Amino acid sequence: MTVDDEDVSGDSFRGLMKSLNLDETQFKSYRTDFALLDFQQLSTTKEDIESQLSILFDVLKNKYGADMNTKLVTRDGFPRSDIDVVSIRLIRVKVIRLRNDHKQILELLNDKLIEEFANRRAAEPQTDTNDVQTSQATESRQEVSRYTVPFALVKDVADNGPAYTSGLRDGDKIIVFDEDIHAANHGKLANVVSRVRNSINKSVKVDVLRGTERLVLDLKPTPNWGGQGVLGCRLVAL
Repeated sequence: MTVDDEDVSGDSFRGLMKSLNLDETQFKSYRTDFALLDFQQLSTTKEDIESQLSILFDVLKNKYGADMNTKLVTRDGFPRSDIDVVSIRLIRVKVIRLRNDHKQILELLNDKLIEEFANRRAAEPQTDTNDVQTSQATESRQEVSRYTVPFALVKDVADNGPAYTSGLRDGDKIIVFDEDIHAANHGKLANVVSRVRNSINKSVKVDVLRGTERLVLDLKPTPNWGGQGVLGCRLVAL
């Protein structure tokens, strides 16, 4: 994989990062065919892009008091004088480029996940019906453990809500929801929403990544717990 050290906005963007006492070399412009990368390389690049985006969003919010939707012009079409329009635009352009790369990488990771699972299934030896029934639960957990790519971020966990009670905390990343919803098939979280609606007052297993630790938690969607929703948290697609 090659990385072009020249950022999308060139000297202007690098100069801006230097003025903020940030290492401008950490902000990269990728000049490569992501489809040529293997699963590990894609995962590493995904994490690298997410780190860059996190820093840039923080700069927008805390340095410039803006986000990706803040209006930069007045009603009559002139640049606003109360904010640093030039700097905000430089950062926004970079964020858009990184988001596009991130989206492409996620799609490729999903494809490679499906391909990997299919290859492993094809390589597994055939067993008789009795053996399959005897080891069904164990095999199910082993299958789930193969998924490694998080697809949703847990945010705004309410105290004493269903999510909090289950052990979920802000910043947890969901890898598998209810044994079979993962990065390759969550449908922009639509399948999670549907599963939650059909699992009211029922326990569902949730595999999460907390830092470098993988945890398996039992989550019970519950209405009338004293707060909004049936989970007591927000899930944001990665």
